[in-house]
Amino acid sequence: MAEEAMLDYFYSTRSLQYMVAESMSKNSPLFIGNLLKKVNFVGASDISQCITRHLRFHPVNEFEPFLESSGLKPTEYTHLVPSDELFLNKLLLENHHVLCYSGVDPKRIGKIFEEAREVFGYETGVLASKIKAYEDLGFSRLFLSKLIACSPRILIGATNVQLPKVMEKLKALGFDSDWVMKHLSEEASYDWSSVYRTLSFLRDLFVDEDELRGLIREHPRLIFEDSGEWTLILAGFQTKLGSSRSEFCSLFQRFPQVQVERCVMNLRSCFLFLKEIEMEDDEIRRVFGSHSWWLGSCRLKKTSSLLINLKAYKSRVCEVVKENPEEIKKWTMGSKVEPLPDTEGYMDSKAMKTQFLLDLGYKENSEEMERALKSFRGRGSELRERFNVLVSLGFNEKDVKDMVKASPNILTQACDVLETKVNYLVNELGYPHSTLVAFPSCLKFTLQRMKLRFEMFSWLRARGKANPKLAVSTLVASSDKDFVKYFVNRHPDGLKHFEDLKNQLL
Repeated sequence: MAEEAMLDYFYSTRSLQYMVAESMSKNSPLFIGNLLKKVNFVGASDISQCITRHLRFHPVNEFEPFLESSGLKPTEYTHLVPSDELFLNKLLLENHHVLCYSGVDPKRIGKIFEEAREVFGYETGVLASKIKAYEDLGFSRLFLSKLIACSPRILIGATNVQLPKVMEKLKALGFDSDWVMKHLSEEASYDWSSVYRTLSFLRDLFVDEDELRGLIREHPRLIFEDSGEWTLILAGFQTKLGSSRSEFCSLFQRFPQVQVERCVMNLRSCFLFLKEIEMEDDEIRRVFGSHSWWLGSCRLKKTSSLLINLKAYKSRVCEVVKENPEEIKKWTMGSKVEPLPDTEGYMDSKAMKTQFLLDLGYKENSEEMERALKSFRGRGSELRERFNVLVSLGFNEKDVKDMVKASPNILTQACDVLETKVNYLVNELGYPHSTLVAFPSCLKFTLQRMKLRFEMFSWLRARGKANPKLAVSTLVASSDKDFVKYFVNRHPDGLKHFEDLKNQLL
């Protein structure tokens, strides 16, 4: 009854065309519902009279039911409703009529209003002439109505020159307008310049016309998904990887059954994964050159999660991928990732680590030993080498054992790095070996951090702003924020000198 009352109001009182008035009253349930909340009525029988009385003193904004009945939701049309107009104007209604007469579904006209609002301000005859220009190019009314609903902006400015070029290329390949209509989505918006560029790229890539025809028939999304933009992005990605023409063709001919955007995202994820496991660039190119067609359908787990689940270091995972890239298929989202099998080299290395820990005084098969094994990175032979380097630098073997047990991570560093840090602390700064035995964790910090902290400390001490007996652990281990707060700021020029040192050392 409310709909009938609104129809009577729009048609009889406002003198809108009957088709428009009927659509606005019957296809705007949210608008009608909101209106009923504002009207006081006793029963259904007096709804019509109450609405008529209400509208006499409270005229509605006609753009709201017009846009809702044209296929838009309130969240989509709220910003389109004019703030200075209540009533639909003559030109808007005329152009609306032209669109409907041309075969455009009234429920799709909201999208045209949203994307090409200028169309509804055309003077009498302008819109009809633009539509006729496309009809003169040989487009049927049915096909043109679908094009307008999908690409409203073809009605703005001069006739879109790329659209007929696209149709000409497709027609030459054996695809008619019915085929194009079948693969156009009214939910999408098409840029025919981009479609033309994509089609031209594929035409240049495939010399054999039959191959190109088969490709487009099998994967029409290559030219229609996002107007072909993702296909061009994919081409750019593969070009940067150094793909050859034959590799390009192989990728498109064996294109995975996924959206082009998803394919690009998956390839990017795989590329980042290979970079994160530190694979060489030439090897990455080799993997993508031969395997892009299925990598595009692999949505990988995060690298950090994979390394944990595979229970392997980056170097090991990298070697596995080099030997057989198809192992990657087992590491996708939703799959259960099994640890990599132990290699002979890994078992030998573990045995060396175990023997090294036994020599340090750990008990075999104890929880303490298991924790220590997890703390040590690198090959077993490297741990012994690094241990021997510390002994050669003036520490006795017992002290080195105590240092390693207290801070196992110091042996994750290369021999030359350990030697440089010890020489700096002992030979340049003059700290006794006992200082490092008491605080071995200082060797975990970078040499740049050490130099920055100790040079700043020396500068403050020379100006009487620091305790000469300050512990190494306090200097090196405190956070940057605390170091600035409790030491650097003791001198008015301290912060400036600290920043100058940073620029020199870091």
